[in-house]
Amino acid sequence: MTAVLIFLLATLGLQLLTPYWWWVMIVPFAYGAAAARSGWKAFRTGFFAAGLLWLGSSLFLYLTGSGIIATRMARMFGLGRSWLMIAATALVAALAAGLSGYAGYAVRGLFKKPGKKEST
Repeated sequence: MTAVLIFLLATLGLQLLTPYWWWVMIVPFAYGAAAARSGWKAFRTGFFAAGLLWLGSSLFLYLTGSGIIATRMARMFGLGRSWLMIAATALVAALAAGLSGYAGYAVRGLFKKPGKKEST
């Protein structure tokens, strides 16, 4: 849970300070490559943190005047309701970040030295 909160705050800060949206993939990749204990933890941390971040961002924008855009985008994608567009946005961000975290973990595994096998 701590890793999710740290990732969420780091990504939020970077997205507010820079004009780039792709921090949602770089931060979990770095976490997966540097600190994740397993591929599942790397995926899970990125998935939940980015999903919560983009869900919160989408809801904030929807409630502060961008509801018309969400409704139009939902109609364009054939979803019908604007809340489905908000959920789809959060799901896409969550999957992208989760896969990025797992990719970071997998890349770290490429550079590990193979362990010595015991001889019997």
